[in-house]
Amino acid sequence: MVVTQLVEPCSLLSDAQDCYGFSPAVTVDGEPVDFERFAESVEYLSADLQACGVASGCRIGLGVQSGWIFVLTWHALVAIDAVVVPVDLCDDASIDQARDLDLDFLLAHETHNDVLEDAIDEFVTGETAIPVFRVAEEFALVDVGAGVARTRGGGLVADLASGRVETTDHLLREADRIGRRLGLWPGVCVQLGGPLNTRPTMLLIIACAARGACARVDSASAPTADGVEVVPVIDRDGWQHEGPLLSVC
Repeated sequence: MVVTQLVEPCSLLSDAQDCYGFSPAVTVDGEPVDFERFAESVEYLSADLQACGVASGCRIGLGVQSGWIFVLTWHALVAIDAVVVPVDLCDDASIDQARDLDLDFLLAHETHNDVLEDAIDEFVTGETAIPVFRVAEEFALVDVGAGVARTRGGGLVADLASGRVETTDHLLREADRIGRRLGLWPGVCVQLGGPLNTRPTMLLIIACAARGACARVDSASAPTADGVEVVPVIDRDGWQHEGPLLSVC
């Protein structure tokens, strides 16, 4: 019988850093970032978020959708064990659904400054002063919560309509299965494009880190035209697959 040892959220990148070290964790516009440097970047962002009050179980509306910045913030929130709620700051319907999920914070990148103020007005009404923290120099963390104490751990709300939280433990188990099924290992590159804040892609990002594979992304954090989701492409030496992610056996 094969026993699979699952990593805890806070140790995911620490374990990858120890196991894979200077192997590329992320390639940004063709420039590799090894697991050592990537783990340090995630730790820096996580520490800044925690200093502003983000803790395990906090509900975070993630207003980043694509690019290197999404991979960084997703990993940081997994490390904290927060509940992540993907939000499209340019979509009124997405904001309306997220507003009903009792968010504690809204996290956005400086590239969304032009829409952030309007989004804040949608999330919080009747308030004269809304705390906005500058995090890791280029992020805005907005306190939109009512100070409700959270006792449960983190996870993901992939379906804003239902509001159901998938626990981090469940996500890690499924990401582990995906990584094994796709044969991810150090030296394998997974090309990611378009909006990355979909459940399959978010699981794939975790799977890459857990298995030592490299997530290849663009630096730009703006979504592709019309929000078109790009099918991940997995590159190995001498082999390439361009089919739907979950059909790979």
